[in-house]
Amino acid sequence: MLDAALASGGNALDAAANPSAAGGVRPCTIEDIPAVARLFRATFTDRLKAGGRPLEVLLRRELFEHPWRDPDMPSLVFAGPDGAVSGFIAVRPLRLLFDGAPVSAAVGGTLMVDKSVGNPVMGARLLRSYLNGVQDVSLSESANEISQVMWEKLGGRTEAAYSMEWLRVIKPAGLALASLTRRFRMAALLRPFAGAFDWCAARIRDNPLRIDASFDEGSDVDAGDLVDALLALSLPYRLRPDWDRDSLLWFVAQASEKERYGPLVCRVVRDRKGGLAGAYLYCVRPGGVAFVLDIFAAPKSAERVVDDLFADAKRRGAVAIRGRVQPEFADLLLRRRAVFLHASSMVVHARRSDLFAPIHGGEALITGLAGESWSALIGGLFI
Repeated sequence: MLDAALASGGNALDAAANPSAAGGVRPCTIEDIPAVARLFRATFTDRLKAGGRPLEVLLRRELFEHPWRDPDMPSLVFAGPDGAVSGFIAVRPLRLLFDGAPVSAAVGGTLMVDKSVGNPVMGARLLRSYLNGVQDVSLSESANEISQVMWEKLGGRTEAAYSMEWLRVIKPAGLALASLTRRFRMAALLRPFAGAFDWCAARIRDNPLRIDASFDEGSDVDAGDLVDALLALSLPYRLRPDWDRDSLLWFVAQASEKERYGPLVCRVVRDRKGGLAGAYLYCVRPGGVAFVLDIFAAPKSAERVVDDLFADAKRRGAVAIRGRVQPEFADLLLRRRAVFLHASSMVVHARRSDLFAPIHGGEALITGLAGESWSALIGGLFI
C-alpha cells in the first residue's frame, strides 16, 4: 500500500481537486494552525512544558511570516472528507545559489500524522506532494528511518556525509549525570561527586579529553555583527543560501529560541592580523550539552575557530558539545577527539543532477541556518 501511495500521481492540490472518502493533501492555511498545533502536541509531547510559549504563535510565524515565503511552496496538510486535519508537513522555502545562479529549493520537515485516523498512506502522500512541488531541489536534515525509505523510493538520495552528528565530551561524569537526570531527577544529588571526578580528570596531563580553556581567539558579538561575518564567510561555497542581511537576521533570531539547550552565543574569531578567521553560533548553559548550529571558517583557519569554540564551551560550563557534521570540518573534529553519531539523515531530491555534485564534494552549505535546525520547533519548549 505504501509503494502504491508513493508511486501514484497527483500534486499538492489533489484533495482540493479530487475529494474522496480517503481524504487528500492540500495547502496549509492560517486557519489550519490550531489543528496543526494539536497534532504537534500529540506527536512531540517531550517538547511541551508549562510556562513555554504558545505553539500557535510560533507556527504562524514560521509558516506565514518566513522572509522567503512563497505561495507556490506552501506547507501541506492531509484533510479528511469532513475537513479535519490529520497530517502535516512543514515546507520551508530556501533560496540557493549554485555557482552564482539562483536555484529554487525547499526544506521539508516536521512530518506528522494522526495514527488514530487509521490511514497508513497519509505520510507517503504528504511527502510525495511536497516532492512534486515547483522547487528544483528538496531536502531535509531530520529524516528518520521510515521517511528516509520513502524519500529513496521517490528518487531521493541519502547524503551520508551530512547525516551524522558529532559529540565532543568535555566532562565525562557531568555528561553521564546530565543524561541520567533527564530520566531521574533524583540523580541530581550526584552532582558533587560528578564534579569532583571531572575536576580530577581535567588535571591528568595525558587526559585525551583535556581542553585548554585559556585559548581565546574570538569575541562575543551581537546578531548584526555575526550576520556581517556569515555573509562574507559563506561566499566560497558552490551551493549556498542566497542570504541578504535582513533574511539572515530573521533566521538567527529564530535560532535564539532553543530553551532546551540554553541561550544563543554568537562569536567571531580573528586571526593574528585582525582579519576575519571564522564565526560560529551555538546554544550553551552550565551543566548542559552545548548545541552548535553552524561553524564557518576562512581558508586555513578552521583549527583556530574550532579550538575557540571548544574553549568557550568549557569556560561556560558545558559538559559536552554536539552539532551536525559539516564535511569540511569532519577530519579536524576527529582529530580533536570528537565522536560521530547518527541521529537523523540528510536526504536530497533534485530534478537537476548537477546539483548533487557540490553536495557530494562537501561544497554545499545546506545545514543549520541554511537547513532547518534554526527552527524553534527544534530545541524550543511550548504549551
